[in-house]
Amino acid sequence: MRRMWIFSLILILTGAYIFTAEQKTEHFYNVDKEITVEGTILEIILEPRYKGSAPFLILLLEQDQSKEKYYVEVSPIWFFEQDFHKGETISIIGSRYSGQEGTQNIIAREMRSKGKTMTFRDKRGFPNWRGGQNNRQMRKKVKKY
Repeated sequence: MRRMWIFSLILILTGAYIFTAEQKTEHFYNVDKEITVEGTILEIILEPRYKGSAPFLILLLEQDQSKEKYYVEVSPIWFFEQDFHKGETISIIGSRYSGQEGTQNIIAREMRSKGKTMTFRDKRGFPNWRGGQNNRQMRKKVKKY
């Protein structure tokens, strides 16, 4: 009976380890880790980030001074309406986190490009697209600077 109990415990712990090892790195907007990065867009990626939601706009950005590269999570593609191109210089304010395999990532709160400031999240990090596509006009903020 004792052997069966130990075997069951080992089986459960092994399953739990395998399950957690396969999960993606959890990330969230942390206002304490906010940074500003100015750089050049190297790549524009449309990637599913969250199960059951629209693909996200992801930018591979190379910082101008340090040449460090960041993957910038901008917003769902339906929320973003600004036209930009590879090679363009932009400025991002967002929350930095380390991703899988040591990649540096930023969850964008604000982006400046071509004389416009686009706000994707409020100062606490809550997304302006919350509520879905039907509410996007209420929360969309683009200012000229």
